[in-house]
Amino acid sequence: MPDEDTFEKTFVTLVLAVVFAATVLGPMFAGVEPPPWELQISITGAFFLVLGRMWGIETDRLLNGITISTDGGRPRDDDRDDQEDR
Repeated sequence: MPDEDTFEKTFVTLVLAVVFAATVLGPMFAGVEPPPWELQISITGAFFLVLGRMWGIETDRLLNGITISTDGGRPRDDDRDDQEDR
């Protein structure tokens, strides 16, 4: 896909969003029988995969911005050493 935002890219995004909403979210509001869960999961996965590739939303970049702490917020010994070096 091209790097700039184009009409085609926006149009495909809107079409995918409508198909996703109609298939997965629509049955909640229309009172009809929802599709099998396998179809719902596969459509949701394909929707987010295509959107991520088209708009450059990659998991690596998102995960690099998330800090996970398992020490309960207490500083570790090596954290104190890093601060003393500054």
